[in-house]
Amino acid sequence: MTNNERSYHHGDLRETLIRTSLELISEAGLTNFSVARVAKRAGVSSGAPYRHFPDRESLLLATGIAFLTGLTLNMRTAADKAGYDPVDRLASTAGAYVLYTIDQFVGVELFIALRGAQFTEFHERKREMIDFLFSLVQEIEPHATWSQIVELLEAHLAVSQGFSDMYHQGMFSHMKLTNKEIATRATVAARHLIKGWEMR
Repeated sequence: MTNNERSYHHGDLRETLIRTSLELISEAGLTNFSVARVAKRAGVSSGAPYRHFPDRESLLLATGIAFLTGLTLNMRTAADKAGYDPVDRLASTAGAYVLYTIDQFVGVELFIALRGAQFTEFHERKREMIDFLFSLVQEIEPHATWSQIVELLEAHLAVSQGFSDMYHQGMFSHMKLTNKEIATRATVAARHLIKGWEMR
């Protein structure tokens, strides 16, 4: 057992492995994601992660769940802080999405990697996020049809992910914007989108 391994206490190693997984995915992509690489980056033996995760898929699943749980929490917090205007509440979640994915260095690739039917818990967390966003749309238009709501949510998430992708591709670097300023731009763009949807 290494000194690094001895320094971890109870659940600390599990959380460290999840955090390290997010960092590795952001830098090397999912194709280069492995338990061995995560262990090396975390400074523990190659066998240490298996105390918490039996295989690559279980570690990836835990990482995805942690990411999605944090993302949904940040969206809820942003909506609460936005006040009572339903348009502002929904628009704020775009900024929260962008800020969180920038901070975590990971985005939609985790959603794609965990599409399989075996990742039940991840799909439950994703459903919680979608249900929350669904409810925000209903605050704006209580009589909107299911297809109308889905149409807006698809566009809303596309705007959110689009700003996140632009950041990761360096498209804001020459503008010297802070992460919060980029998130604010995403919120403004989402607000324009929602207002246009209301006028349909």
